[in-house]
Amino acid sequence: MVGVDEYATRKGRHYGTVHVDVETRRPVNLLPDREASSLAAWLADRPGIG
Repeated sequence: MVGVDEYATRKGRHYGTVHVDVETRRPVNLLPDREASSLAAWLADRPGIG
């Protein structure tokens, strides 16, 4: 199971998306933006997640 949240860099000027393994509470992946299409593409490449 993966949790999805946003993160900010450069004092809130740039945002991205972090994916976290809910069981281990460790980051799985970082996306450089917070666009829904980026998240959808990442999830589409991993059919076991969802």
